[in-house]
Amino acid sequence: MKNVREFKILFLLFVILFSFIWNAFAYKELLIENRWWKPIRVIKVVLDWEDFVVTSLATNWWDTLENLVKKVWWDSGINWTFFCPKDYSYCGWVTHSNFERIFLWDWESYSATWPDTSIRMIFGFDIEWNPLMAQHNYTDHDAGLKMNTNSDKLDNIEFWMSNYTVLLVEGQDVIDVNSINFTSNMYSSANRNFICSTKDGSTVYMWVVWWISIPKLADYVKNNFDCRNALALDAGASEAMVYEWNVLARSSRRMIMDAFVVVDRETYIKLTWYTPTKKIPYVPEDQYELTDKDIQTVDLLDSLFAKLVKQKWTSFKNTEKKIVREAMSSEKVQSNPQKRAIFHELLIRLFTIDKI
Repeated sequence: MKNVREFKILFLLFVILFSFIWNAFAYKELLIENRWWKPIRVIKVVLDWEDFVVTSLATNWWDTLENLVKKVWWDSGINWTFFCPKDYSYCGWVTHSNFERIFLWDWESYSATWPDTSIRMIFGFDIEWNPLMAQHNYTDHDAGLKMNTNSDKLDNIEFWMSNYTVLLVEGQDVIDVNSINFTSNMYSSANRNFICSTKDGSTVYMWVVWWISIPKLADYVKNNFDCRNALALDAGASEAMVYEWNVLARSSRRMIMDAFVVVDRETYIKLTWYTPTKKIPYVPEDQYELTDKDIQTVDLLDSLFAKLVKQKWTSFKNTEKKIVREAMSSEKVQSNPQKRAIFHELLIRLFTIDKI
């Protein structure tokens, strides 16, 4: 405990003594902080003229998130779900799950039950990369949401995936509607993955909120990210995250078949053979590029933390992450773009477990 207290004092001195200048994310930002008393690690993507979110598919076999990111030639992504072949032969008891996975209408991407999406609401993007929420139909054995939400939009979707739990549809919390299909573990607290879009469709948020139940997740993403449409993603054993070639999470089960991946305009045109309509590029108000001195400061802190872990105890690394994340979430740092840049860079390093 004494070492932890000493570390906190050292860290607070660092916060007070140094002033920094903010590094703009332009279109893509990784949020590692506490919101509403919950730790989060969420990629924010502003869908402007330069950048897009697409799906990357393992076709008829599984792959790792790292390879799915490489497959579409870019640097960031999150997993969707663990591997299950299109004939469901590998998945045992979940053969009736009826999830759909589509990538540019490639026939290998269809599940065995196409076109029935059962209780699966679909989250995806049209060719102009506008986010869409749709549902094709539901079966006799699955009541689903008892609606045919935006079914006319289905044929407009280019990149999309679906999953079990719909959180929000056009701003409406639909948890009560489909809770009849919930299993008991969905009511318990765990790390929960999601993807959502804002009301104007300009921004997408995706990945994980720590220690929250599925029913509470809907309200959480609506209040903290202004989500309009939201879908829960697979969590737990297949959880994975890559950000700017840094592997920030990798589960024991690396067999996954889908991922949401962030790509730039040039890559998007290669994938689609289509040039999107021009939109106004997003430029943050506090745009700034880290200086060499800033990087030196991060290097110094990073090496200091590494020494503390090596000399004291390896579990201290989790304490480091918690302390830095809490500092990042403080009003003093959040209101000062100079300090946020350093903490952001430091947090990425602390969470990085590998590079690709």
